[in-house]
Amino acid sequence: MSPGFVLIGWASALLIVLVLLRFPLVVAIGGVGALYIYTAQLPASTIAPLITNAIDSSILLAIPLYLLAGDLMNVSGATQKIVDFASALLSRVRGRLAHTNVATSLIFAGMSGSALADAAAVGKVMIPAMVRQGYGAPFAAALTASASTIGPIFPPSIPMIVYGAITGVSVGALFLAGVIPGVLVALALMGYSAFAVRRMKLTETLEPFSVVDLLRATRAAMLPLLTPVIILSGIFTGIMTPTEAGAIAAGYAALIGVFVYRTLDLSKIIECCVQSMKGTATVMILLGFAAVLGWMITYEGVARDFVEATAGMSKVTLILMINVVLLIVGMFMDSTAAMLVFVPLLAPLAASLDIPAVQFGVMVVVNLMIGLVTPPVGFSLYVTAKIAAVPLHDVIRAAVPFYLPLMLVLVIVILVPAATLWLPSIMLAR
Repeated sequence: MSPGFVLIGWASALLIVLVLLRFPLVVAIGGVGALYIYTAQLPASTIAPLITNAIDSSILLAIPLYLLAGDLMNVSGATQKIVDFASALLSRVRGRLAHTNVATSLIFAGMSGSALADAAAVGKVMIPAMVRQGYGAPFAAALTASASTIGPIFPPSIPMIVYGAITGVSVGALFLAGVIPGVLVALALMGYSAFAVRRMKLTETLEPFSVVDLLRATRAAMLPLLTPVIILSGIFTGIMTPTEAGAIAAGYAALIGVFVYRTLDLSKIIECCVQSMKGTATVMILLGFAAVLGWMITYEGVARDFVEATAGMSKVTLILMINVVLLIVGMFMDSTAAMLVFVPLLAPLAASLDIPAVQFGVMVVVNLMIGLVTPPVGFSLYVTAKIAAVPLHDVIRAAVPFYLPLMLVLVIVILVPAATLWLPSIMLAR
């Protein structure tokens, strides 16, 4: 066994132990990197340039901007207007609120790019409404958590920004690649919800479809509905970079909250800025410390040795192994931290299998999003369980059936390259 494998073995074991002992991820990742620097007898000055270079990227400026845009939309009441629009559109569908939940997550995904922001914003509105209509709190929480996975898959996406920063892949291409998988996740969850609600004794009634009500709801929600249109059209036409689109989205959200809805004031805007800064600080610290681990993997030649050691395996076996690793990692680690640690290791292996970097990026994000709603960690499950005020184990039990539609989309992403590559190929060619 090569020294590189021994190194990654003890480093991974130590990292897992620290995570299981409830150490903060920053301490766990930073501690492993610092211990390597010490045991390898390298100068401590090695660390500072690695951290600085990792976070010195203009594309990372998009992270606080998209987080801020999502927070401003939620605080201003725009989320409720989006819910009302989706509900009016689906008024004749049995299980209207379940479908509205998923549709709202898809629309909100075009603003924030964060699963936890999606789960919190949509959950605060939809979970109480669904419980009142007889859906059951565990089901409502599980559906909301599952639908929140659309946020980082459908553009804009904070995990894809991080992936682009790690690998150098075009963030615009990654955003385009996530459109079809994001829509597929929404359709798959709606399909399962339509099946599940047949056994529920709901108190909601099917209302006649009203063009007047739909037009009224569309008018009220028109401005927030334009947010994803502005972001995506600006990026896809080349008028704006992803970072510039984030700035436009945040400014637009503030303007409609202050001057149109008149629900935002200076104190609320400052509070939203503080929240987005906290979220960004977490990502940046993880990115900086994980850069030390990434350098360690490169310095020791672990990625090269890993590719050589798996050279005799079949392509199917290796693809299965990559996805199993990502699914398991996603169950224990935050998606950003997981990408920072494992993408430098797995990306060369994916390249050796002729998997395009853009397709692999979407594959990574979908795997980690499934992990986000899978115990023992399952961050989104914790968020929605808290909103629903039900025990976590009840939400976990209710979430199990939702893994099937999520896994179905993952299989499509793996086996059908066109699902991720078709849109970038035609849009970027133009």
